[in-house]
Amino acid sequence: MKLTRESLKELINEAITKKESLLLEMPEEGSHDNDGGSHEGKMAKKDLFHMAQKSQQLHDMLADDEELDPWVQAKVTKAAAMLSAVFDHMMYEKHPGHIKE
Repeated sequence: MKLTRESLKELINEAITKKESLLLEMPEEGSHDNDGGSHEGKMAKKDLFHMAQKSQQLHDMLADDEELDPWVQAKVTKAAAMLSAVFDHMMYEKHPGHIKE
């Protein structure tokens, strides 16, 4: 099958307008700027953006009554707990005394 320029444009347009989206790739280790400056906030925001995208897509993939492998459920629970711990820490750092334990 030979692709013409028009059929390629059509395929790309279909892919862009689809409701489904592909999972975004996480940034690779060592791909962050390393010019001696401190970029932890920027790197964390990039990682959090990708986590949010993947989380939303996983949320949309799952049915309420879907059975998950025990290891999958354990990883989701652990990730939620770890994110919650970081969130609570940052909330305390930004607004001391306003977090409920």
